[in-house]
Amino acid sequence: MAAGGERNVETIRRLFAAVEARDAVPMFEIYDPDVVIDEAPALPYGGSYRGHAGMLRHGLGCMAAWDHLQAGDDRRLEAEFLGDGERVLVRWRLKAHAGDRSLDHPMVGDYLLRDGKVVASRMHAFDSAAVAAFLAAAGA
Repeated sequence: MAAGGERNVETIRRLFAAVEARDAVPMFEIYDPDVVIDEAPALPYGGSYRGHAGMLRHGLGCMAAWDHLQAGDDRRLEAEFLGDGERVLVRWRLKAHAGDRSLDHPMVGDYLLRDGKVVASRMHAFDSAAVAAFLAAAGA
């Protein structure tokens, strides 16, 4: 792996640690001020977000949808990091519980970095309709 690739994977590891800890502070350093974040439109927090203000809106939307459905191990993303150069891919698990229903869904995050900062982020759910249906049934 190229030296820049190792640094970029480490940056995304820090991002995932911040997400698991629900800590937005490191994200201002990790995300470029002009970042573009894309999430499946079928999700309540879906769409395209730009810049640090968009990053915050996206993060708050995710937390509003998931925080009350995730506790303990549900917040562990079980991330696997694959990267070289400017692109880092992360395979991870989206987990939640709502009553007797549970979700354990495969996800992929696709991150483009320049100068050590995330300039583009795109989340891919294996089945975004199933994720949206779980959230709808949970009242999110």
